[in-house]
Amino acid sequence: MQSGNPALNLAKGALAQPTFGSDRMTVQGTANKTGLLLLLAFLGAGISWGSAQPTLWIMVGSLGGLLMAFVTIFKKEWAAVTAPIYALLEGLFLGALSSAFYPEIAIQAVGLTFGTLAGMLLAYSSGWIKVTEKLRSGIVAATGGI
Repeated sequence: MQSGNPALNLAKGALAQPTFGSDRMTVQGTANKTGLLLLLAFLGAGISWGSAQPTLWIMVGSLGGLLMAFVTIFKKEWAAVTAPIYALLEGLFLGALSSAFYPEIAIQAVGLTFGTLAGMLLAYSSGWIKVTEKLRSGIVAATGGI
């Protein structure tokens, strides 16, 4: 399937070699890597939350995250390194932005978002949720409704 998004179009052989471990993509491997990225984003948000210099963290997180996004788009083979850096930088950005502009609801919003992702990772990796065509259709319909 082709996409206009350069991050989704894989150059021939760009990701042909596994970064580490097996060359097969598994639900457990995906859940583990997503969980690591979630923890890094949470760590970044914790570092910048309530900082005396939120503007500095907003700038570092947003510009650094944008730079890492472009590096990942054009050098896909570096994704094992750039994805964790991106997650940390985006956490810095979101933590500082949330505490600067929306401190009353930010903790609940971040907690619910991270908690939902962690719960879904657990449900997928444990096999509680089976991905079927019916589930895919429901997700597409719900996403379209939003």
